[in-house]
Amino acid sequence: MKRKVLMQLVVPLLGLCVLFVLLAFEPDASRRAAEPSQISVILRETDTSCFAAARQGMEQAAADLGAELRILTLGTANDAAEQRELLRREADGGADAVVLVPADRESLAADVKKITGELPVVTMETDLTKSGARVWVGADNEALGRALGQAALNGAEPGRTVLALSSVPGDNGVQDRLESAAAVLAEAGRDVRVCAARDGQSVGQALAEELSAVSPALVLAFEASALEQAAQVMDTRAEPPLLYGVGATNSIAAGLEQGRITAIAAQNEFAAGYLAVESAARQAKKLAAEPVEPLGFSILRRENMYEPDHQKLLFPVTR
Repeated sequence: MKRKVLMQLVVPLLGLCVLFVLLAFEPDASRRAAEPSQISVILRETDTSCFAAARQGMEQAAADLGAELRILTLGTANDAAEQRELLRREADGGADAVVLVPADRESLAADVKKITGELPVVTMETDLTKSGARVWVGADNEALGRALGQAALNGAEPGRTVLALSSVPGDNGVQDRLESAAAVLAEAGRDVRVCAARDGQSVGQALAEELSAVSPALVLAFEASALEQAAQVMDTRAEPPLLYGVGATNSIAAGLEQGRITAIAAQNEFAAGYLAVESAARQAKKLAAEPVEPLGFSILRRENMYEPDHQKLLFPVTR
């Protein structure tokens, strides 16, 4: 009788012990799958001030999809060599996927192709899918440049000088915009001059120096940081040239509203950030890559900036 009672107590106890060991030391596939994906975001800037709306979108996607973000800025803006080092470091450090805003397509192509087998890469702004990036998120840069150049024709009569700011040297989407806009303006008889910063100069300093030598009808900037700096330079001049550009930060929206910026090409930065992290999270979970269609963009002026669809571009909000 005692033996029977003892067995009734011992067998359930042993079962509980086995169950405890299985749960404590051998997590099953479902528990491993629930672990958050580690996604690194490598920018081409030294800060995130012009990246606020895209970052909101990224953080929203991370929250929706159970991912953790690591935002990395550069010590020197647009330094492709530093981006290569960060790509390798994040791969070695256990990141599950990377979102990259490339500084130079040519410099980074081989590294992206080499690393993509062990670390999925999603690029924003500049398309590197031919070099192994799984997904690209951004507007058609050539089309955007042409549209901005076409809009700028209204601000410069034939024969007048137009300054195009080259703020991201190298082979990238920003340069694609510049070249396309310059082609439109040159074909229509405008004198296009490219203004680029020398070593140690900011874009704003290079522009201020150039404006002391020439009197252009207008200035074109092809990304948000350059446009903000150009607007600051214009504020110091009694009769500044017209200013056109790309970007949709709060500062740029204020400049557009106040008339300090004549027109901008804007895309939904929140959506761009969301789609980039969503794509990276899918790659981290070994899901099939889903191509992202080129993002739409619009040419905004003070007269149309508060139309409902345009407000979504200038003042995106989280859901």
